[in-house]
Amino acid sequence: MKKQKNLLLTGLIYVILLGVFNMLVFLIFKTHTSVFWISYSFMTLAFAVQFVALFLSFFKKSDVETVFFGMSLVSFSVYYLIAELCVGAVFMIFQEIGTTIPIIIQVVLLAVFSIIAIIAIMARDAVQEIGDTVKQKVVQLKSVRVDVDMLLEGCSDAELKTKLRKLSETIKYADPITNDAIADVEQRIQQNVSELRIYCENDEIEEAKKTCSSLEMLYVERNRKLIISK
Repeated sequence: MKKQKNLLLTGLIYVILLGVFNMLVFLIFKTHTSVFWISYSFMTLAFAVQFVALFLSFFKKSDVETVFFGMSLVSFSVYYLIAELCVGAVFMIFQEIGTTIPIIIQVVLLAVFSIIAIIAIMARDAVQEIGDTVKQKVVQLKSVRVDVDMLLEGCSDAELKTKLRKLSETIKYADPITNDAIADVEQRIQQNVSELRIYCENDEIEEAKKTCSSLEMLYVERNRKLIISK
């Protein structure tokens, strides 16, 4: 609801700006040749493009990474709007220049901005995808740690409690980044955690201790492979 309200208010601002723009254009320029209408069309389109760029940058997603990288798209759209208004105004002043040059220059301006906008959106989506992957891995790590902490709370063996506490700390400070190089290690970690849960529930203390040690070694292996693959 808040986003919709902000979008509505932002749209209202653009309507006001567009109204002022139209008033100035038609009050200042009395001659309306083909060059005038071509320039007017591109200038109006620039307003629409700027609003769409703002929408894509700030209203599609709310992540910090998305907003940060979206700012470049908004900035470029503002530059395009200013450039188009200046170029369009020049052609409106010199309408006798003919239609060829105004069309070429304004199409090139629009094409350049469109390419930059596509690159900005691709960069934003790439960052968002990486961020989503990292968040997912952080959730998985926290989930494993919660499992270990629950086993720790229900454990009565002092030595096993020490190992579980140490394992919990190891998981806490594990690198959340992941890649294909450690996929096998992470699969073995999940398998060992499941086995550890079964051993603890069945009071198989010695097997649980061995599994804790195995998990410690797996996290060491995971961290080393991550360092090598970076």
